[in-house]
Amino acid sequence: MRSKRYGLKQALLLLLLVPLTGCWDHKELNDRLFELGSGVDRLDEEKVLLIGQFMNPKKSEEAGGGEKQSYFIETGTGKTVSDCLLDMQLKLSRRITRGHRQNIYIGEKTAMVGISNDIDSVTRDPDSRLKSDIWIVKGGTALEFMRMSYQLEKMPVIALSKLRQIIGKRTGNSLLELLVEQNVEGSGSTLPAVELSYDTKLQKKSFYVYGRAVLNRKQQLVGYYDRMESAYRLWLTDETDRLPITVPMSNGKGSYSVTIGQLGSKVYTEAQGDEVDINVELKGSAVIMESTAAVDFRNNDILKSYEAELNSHIEAALLSVMQKAQKQFKVDVFHFGKAISRQHPEAWANLNSHWEQAFSDAKLTVHSSVKIKRIGLQGSPPNKS
Repeated sequence: MRSKRYGLKQALLLLLLVPLTGCWDHKELNDRLFELGSGVDRLDEEKVLLIGQFMNPKKSEEAGGGEKQSYFIETGTGKTVSDCLLDMQLKLSRRITRGHRQNIYIGEKTAMVGISNDIDSVTRDPDSRLKSDIWIVKGGTALEFMRMSYQLEKMPVIALSKLRQIIGKRTGNSLLELLVEQNVEGSGSTLPAVELSYDTKLQKKSFYVYGRAVLNRKQQLVGYYDRMESAYRLWLTDETDRLPITVPMSNGKGSYSVTIGQLGSKVYTEAQGDEVDINVELKGSAVIMESTAAVDFRNNDILKSYEAELNSHIEAALLSVMQKAQKQFKVDVFHFGKAISRQHPEAWANLNSHWEQAFSDAKLTVHSSVKIKRIGLQGSPPNKS
């Protein structure tokens, strides 16, 4: 009996020691190289350039040592992304680990040809992180962007992830969401666009979030929305929490700025044959942040008139954004096709095969009912009463 108990104790002791044995696959941390960002550029019709930004392991191992960069960049070339990854790995003594990658950058020329092959390689790689955000480099290459330094972050590639949260986009721009978007009926995709710039006053290179890159159903770049156009689109698709707007006075004497919160939108459709009517209704609550006009917003009649002017401005702006998708991009990036399939399934069965053309010919209307809830602590601006 004692021998059985002794054997049982030994077995339990061995089981307790198992978690202490280290890595099961024998890949220790000091044998791994963590990639936090990657980029793809097309060199010509048959050759691809893959760029990786890696955490510098020597920097992380040193305790407070000097000004050495916390990252470094390596590249690989080949006919496919997989070829490039192998070429890159052969230059590095540690195994590339992509599970921590936060951002993927794609050069403009690559995006114009189409990103479907590049995305395919990522989705099939079990080491890839599907929540990585994807960005298009407007007017430039991924290599140009990834070689830039950024003073606020030790790893420059993660800066845009934080910027995306600051500008108010509620959801991400991840690979997973792009894959979901591809399966939305009749819908094209958009990805955030970043643009390189040169500050002549500070004499330094920089970058900023330009807006959204618009892709057709073949995942090819067809154009861009700027920052404000992108913000209006995000309002319509219910992907943002707030929207700052500056409205010029109708008399040309000054302007006022508001921040709109509690955003909401509804889409109503009518479809008869190939004729489609789409009506968008917007709502929200506005706070006046600044006014350069000699207007006393404490006067209720004046406040109501400028509230009406604000709504007219919003209606015209969003209608322009939708018409740009209709006439220039010829891509539905608002999920209107999805709305029709839900509201009029029989009509959608007829429209689905030629939705791009039907969308381009659709009648669009916008109605905004934003209410100004707060005007600040004073009526008219100082010295303009």
